[in-house]
Order: sequence, then structure tokens, then C-alpha cells
Amino acid sequence: MSIIEEKSLERMEALLSHSAMGVHVLFDNKSIAEVLRQVKDDKDFYDFNKMKKVQDVMTELIAKRTYIEKVAYLKSLDQESFEMVVRAYFHIVENTVRANHELAH
Repeated sequence: MSIIEEKSLERMEALLSHSAMGVHVLFDNKSIAEVLRQVKDDKDFYDFNKMKKVQDVMTELIAKRTYIEKVAYLKSLDQESFEMVVRAYFHIVENTVRANHELAH
């Protein structure tokens, strides 16, 4: 892994850490609420083609170096991609919280 990739992952980990504490700097509350309100179940989320798309978008998001670049990238996404990223992001946050909670016990 290159130094740039390590720095990108460290920045994403910092964002996830803040999100685990309820501070969501990449997404505004209105967007989060709208996306998560639509979710009835996650069956559609695990479709192979959607997961590939989410992986590609998340990889690109992680590669953005600054907060401003990340937010601009998110705003450039089509609606479906944006919604999938929000869902994926919150799945990651939820799993991070769970893993940290389980480690504490």
C-alpha cells in the first residue's frame, strides 16, 4: 500500500470515527434522513451489480484528498449512486460501532 493510500484510509477512518459519535460531516442531516427513510429492507442493497457500483464509488470517494473534494464528488453523483453511498457508509459506521462495542466487553 502506498503512502497516499494509507493517508486516504486514515482520513476515511477519522470520518468514520466522527460518524460513530454522531457527527456526519460528509452528509447533511436532511439527505441522510431522506435516504434512510426510503429503506424498507436491505435485500436490494446486496445485488451484485449495485455492490460493484458502491465499491467503485467508495473507492473514488476514499481517493479524494480533501473534505471539499469528497463533498464535491458526492454532489456530482447521480441520485441512485448517492443513495447507495449513504447506505453503504452507514452500514460501515454501524459495523464499526458494533465492533468497537464488542471489543470493549
